[in-house]
Amino acid sequence: MLEKAREFKPSTILIEDKASGIQLIQELKYEGLHFVRGVTPQGDKLMRLLAQTATIENGFVHLPKEAPWLAEYSAEMTSFPMGKHDDQVDSTSQALGWLASELWKPGMGIFNYYKELHEQRLAEGASR
Repeated sequence: MLEKAREFKPSTILIEDKASGIQLIQELKYEGLHFVRGVTPQGDKLMRLLAQTATIENGFVHLPKEAPWLAEYSAEMTSFPMGKHDDQVDSTSQALGWLASELWKPGMGIFNYYKELHEQRLAEGASR
């Protein structure tokens, strides 16, 4: 994980804040990754994904056309909950949930700009 963090330089790394994740969060922070955030899952994996279905169906999730991991990821996402694996499904739903709750807070720059622009356009459309 340290290698990937150094390679991609993320602004935030989310780790499930339970079981082995608690120790991993502590170790990564000790190693200097202070942008690690613990997330506490709400509900079971199926309910977490269902909560994000509209976001996915409305086209707010974009995947690259080509990537070495894309086939495996797509297979796992489309076979859930009957597939053999579900870790990527769970991390996707938790990341989308975190984005929805964290990035719309005041002071979040470009996200608030687009939100305000959208609301302005809705208001203009309603006044016509």
